[in-house]
Amino acid sequence: MHSKIRSHTSINSSVDNIIKQAYVIDARNHCELKDTFEKTKAYPYKPSSLKLLTDKTALFLLDYFQEIFKNQGKSYSANIPPSPDACDHCRKKLDDGEVLICGHGYHFECYQMMEYGCRHCEEYYKRGIYSNVNSFLERLERGPNVLTSEEKDEEVPVEENETVEEIETNKSHEIHTKFLNALNSVNTW
Repeated sequence: MHSKIRSHTSINSSVDNIIKQAYVIDARNHCELKDTFEKTKAYPYKPSSLKLLTDKTALFLLDYFQEIFKNQGKSYSANIPPSPDACDHCRKKLDDGEVLICGHGYHFECYQMMEYGCRHCEEYYKRGIYSNVNSFLERLERGPNVLTSEEKDEEVPVEENETVEEIETNKSHEIHTKFLNALNSVNTW
């Protein structure tokens, strides 16, 4: 396309003349320029769908942070709960040492040997991450949800389409109400 425009314009052509010439050439060549640069993909989400996804995400995060807040100072690992007055590494009495936010306590020497990290909670998080990554990989291996040509050609009757929209609206309203209630209850955590 660039070569065609250069051959039909001179060095002294103004920007407006070059643009006009590009449109003329493009019209002769079946809208090659327009097809190349015009955005033709349809955006897959409607604003109502985005609002629903936003509310669901916010509700999930509020629930997640509420659980963290409730468990503050407690171990997140069910395997090895924190010892109330003993080092969680050597199991000797914890006279001088450090109690971490997770509730596990260590002598300074033990904490140093553990490279300044809580191994009990670290293992718990590693297992969770490993589980989530495996789940994600399994979903990727299943492949995308691609519609067949027959499914694309199916027309949904207007009445069914209205029912689906009503269901989506009700679901969106329900999620939004749950989100607002969760947001309003933050002060009571």
